[in-house]
Amino acid sequence: MEQIGIRFGAGAKAVDAVRGVDLSLAAGEFVSIVGPSGCGKSTLLNVVAGFTRPTEGRALLDGEAITGPGPDRGVVFQQYSLFPWLTVRGNVEYGLRVRGLPRAERAAMAYDLLARCGLSAFASHHPEQLSGGMRQRVGIVRALANEPRVLLLDEPFGALDAQTREVMQALLLDIWQRFRTTVLFITHDIEEAVFLSDRVCAMSARPGRILADLPVPLPRPRDHGMTRTSDGARLVGELRSLIRAQSLAAFDSTLA
Repeated sequence: MEQIGIRFGAGAKAVDAVRGVDLSLAAGEFVSIVGPSGCGKSTLLNVVAGFTRPTEGRALLDGEAITGPGPDRGVVFQQYSLFPWLTVRGNVEYGLRVRGLPRAERAAMAYDLLARCGLSAFASHHPEQLSGGMRQRVGIVRALANEPRVLLLDEPFGALDAQTREVMQALLLDIWQRFRTTVLFITHDIEEAVFLSDRVCAMSARPGRILADLPVPLPRPRDHGMTRTSDGARLVGELRSLIRAQSLAAFDSTLA
């Protein structure tokens, strides 16, 4: 993304959601964006997904302008977006069917992905028969089935309880280490961002801009205890201080 600016509305009611954002991801990199509520984190992800056109600047994927959604980008949202009338296998195969792959090839790819992600025993289940964490895992597998160049995750674990969330974080890292797909991850949870990422970007209050782009100095593979080591805790504290200051500034501006 190069000098991305996003404005909603027109005239006196126009709102600058994002201003002057530069952000690049290397192939296979896991990057998270954190920031105060309303800072434009999800808006930036929607630009990369092709759902939102920037008012200023440009978004590129491998040097080509992003002009709309495409199979080269897989998206997973906080709310489960599985088709309830399809089985787990049917959901994973959906994108493959749209792409025109033969039935046998679709089935083989779906079973391989489900097996690699520990879901093969649930291939014939419908979403309503799964836990919240399992539904999100299916959503991630479905996004990976199209072999996207970038996987976009918008607070995918925000609706889960704390214990399930930690399990899903570990599972996501395992999946990412298997496939090495480039990941852009949006979250409010600073420890989650540090645990998962190669880099964490902190955004300002609206209009959102990148305040800090910080490497995560933790070795891989990781466990959750690493965020409480001196290096992990220092980074969590730095990010928390940045975001707290921005949240207070945004609150004060509403009182002015």
